[in-house]
Amino acid sequence: MGLKQYQDVQEQLPPKLLTEGARVDPEWLRKFLSNPALSATDTNKNGVRPYLRVRMPTFSFSDNELRKLVRFFQALSQQPLPYIPEQVPTLSAKETEMARSLFSSTAAPCLKCHATGDATHDKIATAPNFLLAKERLKPDWVERWITDPQAVSPGTSMPSGLFRQTNNQWVFAGPTPPTFNGYAGDHRKLLVDYIFQLTPEEQRRVASALPRAKAAVTAPPSQCRQAAAEPDATSMQTSGGGSR
Repeated sequence: MGLKQYQDVQEQLPPKLLTEGARVDPEWLRKFLSNPALSATDTNKNGVRPYLRVRMPTFSFSDNELRKLVRFFQALSQQPLPYIPEQVPTLSAKETEMARSLFSSTAAPCLKCHATGDATHDKIATAPNFLLAKERLKPDWVERWITDPQAVSPGTSMPSGLFRQTNNQWVFAGPTPPTFNGYAGDHRKLLVDYIFQLTPEEQRRVASALPRAKAAVTAPPSQCRQAAAEPDATSMQTSGGGSR
């Protein structure tokens, strides 16, 4: 990308664009290209990845040019037109509890390196806030992403191996609570549905309950990157990778 100073700090590089059409909602992409800050007041920031040291420029495109550019990304990823957003089913209270256990698992602590809106923690964040997912991302892409991130974006710090296929069912590779006994659903889809229904209150609840919450907030960025690359004992035994 021409940003040699970030070769050893991949998290500080802008995302790859090859799968952008498959990854994001086209209307969201149009808005982002028009205003990368996603803010009418604070325009000197990246609205998705505020931790990046490089800033997405604006090019004063007309609305027609923006729509053409969005269609180009969709065509590049062979996306059907028009885009019809997938309807995410509402989780029951039990399903929400089960999905929360995956989201907060010590084998894959999702909030360790993702931004949360907490100013102190976000200084060392290396991944976007989950609260942006509902408007920004496509559920089917997120499901593919959490299944094998390395296949989608080789070199990403997001580990593969968090899920495994057992008897035609995708299950979480880490420990699960007894509530999963007898559950025949896809654990990946359960987690994706949860992420797309995540609220600020729910995210704060999970963050406050994490045993490493304080450590994640105070840890320097290098430790966050190391955690992504080097699994702890639990994740090494269960998922074959660290957690992003």
